[in-house]
Amino acid sequence: MKFAVMTNKDRDSDFSATEKIVSCLSSHGAECTVVSSPANLASALNDCSAVVTVGGDGTILAIAHTAAKAGCPVAGVNKGNLGYLACLESEDISDISRLVTGDFIVEDRMMLKASVSFPDKKLDFYALNDIVVTHDSVLKLTDFSLNCDGFDIAHYRADGIIFATPTGSTAYSLSAGGPVTDPALRAVIVTPICAHTLSSRPVIFNETAVLSVTGSSRDKDPVRLYADGGDGIVLPYKTSVTISRSPYTLKLIRFNPNSFYNILSKKIH
Repeated sequence: MKFAVMTNKDRDSDFSATEKIVSCLSSHGAECTVVSSPANLASALNDCSAVVTVGGDGTILAIAHTAAKAGCPVAGVNKGNLGYLACLESEDISDISRLVTGDFIVEDRMMLKASVSFPDKKLDFYALNDIVVTHDSVLKLTDFSLNCDGFDIAHYRADGIIFATPTGSTAYSLSAGGPVTDPALRAVIVTPICAHTLSSRPVIFNETAVLSVTGSSRDKDPVRLYADGGDGIVLPYKTSVTISRSPYTLKLIRFNPNSFYNILSKKIH
């Protein structure tokens, strides 16, 4: 068996956790390739049984699209703060041997795709947690128009809008007042950020919904799009963003059934 080990050097600076993982898997006859940059991961996934991440949730988010596109399952070892997506804490690294014995379950996690068309090109962005469209400057409201399958749904005057998967329902969307959603469900959660109205509420759409959002301000300022908290891209005034379900699904490894509710009770309260 072959595994890629994706290490976040900021979280495992001395590679101690990485070395323990490699030693454990190798002792069970597995071959391991250590990668320390998400940009180099794709080439290491050929014929891999799984990729093991060492870091926090951000490490998994950084490689989610690459792993999903390759159809390679992801097992996270938490060396970060929350570690909501990880299947193991760093003190339980010896359990990583269960990857070799097949003693685990795989959850299919829905992802999102955001598409933006420019005069000369079209860009696609993928996210496991969320797509966020917000004003390019802080502390400035923007008017957002939300459309679903060609129908006008709502108009928000807000700091921004979050489009979250059920996996991402416990991330930024939760902080903005969105609902916690079982990741086994297939849906898109739309949550306005600090909407300047008493009537704005999060809305849950079917997984097949094709949503679009357009942001405009009185000063004709640009907006910015973020996918899973990345660097973001600036969009010109009144540029429309289309959000739909990604054709790729992340295969997330779990060692315990019903772990979503176990983790929810331990880490969110």
